[in-house]
Amino acid sequence: MRKVWAVIRREFIERVRTKWFLVSTILGPLFMIMITVLPGLLTMKSGNINRVVLVDEGSGSVLERLRGQLARSGRFNTSVMQSDSERRAAVVDSLTGLVQEKEIDGFLVVSAATVESGMAEYRGRNVSSLRDVEILNRSLRQAVLVERLNRRGVDPAVVQEAQTGIELRTLRISRRGATGESGEATFFLGYFVGLILYMVILLYGINVMRSVLEEKQNRIVEVLVSSLRPFELMMGKVAGVGAVGLFQFSIWATSSWLLIKFRSQILGLFGISQQTVASVRLPTVGPDLLAIAAAYFLVGYVLYSAMFAVVGSACNTESEAQQAQQPVMMVLVVSLMLLFPVLNDPASQLSVVSSMVPFSSPIIMPIRVAASDVPGSEIALSLLIGAASCLIIVWVAARVYRIGILMYGKRPSIRELVRWARQS
Repeated sequence: MRKVWAVIRREFIERVRTKWFLVSTILGPLFMIMITVLPGLLTMKSGNINRVVLVDEGSGSVLERLRGQLARSGRFNTSVMQSDSERRAAVVDSLTGLVQEKEIDGFLVVSAATVESGMAEYRGRNVSSLRDVEILNRSLRQAVLVERLNRRGVDPAVVQEAQTGIELRTLRISRRGATGESGEATFFLGYFVGLILYMVILLYGINVMRSVLEEKQNRIVEVLVSSLRPFELMMGKVAGVGAVGLFQFSIWATSSWLLIKFRSQILGLFGISQQTVASVRLPTVGPDLLAIAAAYFLVGYVLYSAMFAVVGSACNTESEAQQAQQPVMMVLVVSLMLLFPVLNDPASQLSVVSSMVPFSSPIIMPIRVAASDVPGSEIALSLLIGAASCLIIVWVAARVYRIGILMYGKRPSIRELVRWARQS
């Protein structure tokens, strides 16, 4: 046990001191905030005004209403050009040249048939802006609707009053009763938990593989196995790298808690008002969810790191390892592919079965717990299956590992790996 502890200590200290650990632990959460918050803030504060020409081909009052709608949006500066079907080609060519010379941003052609057919055409440089295109579409739809109602003798004001929007609030009900969590917040909590577990299990499993491969390439492993058994060496690596993962996981959890607690002060630095911050209902991250996520991280990490250790012991170069790790990664990717179906229906048969399968349960079960109430019996059974699977996988991996770390030359086939597991 003292020798295993020495390996654990070495693996932990060696990785905690690296720049990669500092960057991923300290700057990682900040980077995630930047890529999620800043783009939205930049879009919200964008003051670019689109210069758009409205081409009128006998649309009547539709164009004037459309121009008023676009002016009220604050995103468009419009001008009107009269045209007809005979001059359309020349007008379109002329305006296309203005767009290419960046004198205008685009032009919208509205004809007399637009009211009946609902067809119009916009050409411009900003068609990739979903926000601007949506404003154009919504404004044109509203202008055409008013014109259609007027032609049929219906008061548009009455229709507009009848179409007043309805806001449906969705609140999650747990065993403790109704909570303040919205449906969107619950969805994103489950998505975030699943994505983080996937990334951490994958990254630290690959770290175990690279550590085994590096020691094999440097022939250090030959010295190590002379003083301790291969099983002790493998378990020391798995436990040491796993301790780094738990340490980083705890730092991320603490940082997330602090960000949520002081979100008003932090978002205030970006100019977001207190009313906006208070209107956002964040999901409740309780100690039970954190405990379950940590437990399933351990199960998933031990399971996959043992398989990654086998990959590292069976390969001789980094390129070989990258090819050989694909089957293991694909098994893990399947869990990620199930993420959205599970979030849409956490109680479905697919969700229940995938949360019991040991290769997918480390990601699927925490998602179900975050998104719904899962019976304790299901969680206990899933953990029991996962723990038993870890023992079997680690036992098989250790038998392959003890031969693979001392084998050089051609990469072994699947049949040879199976023979190692039987004969060692």
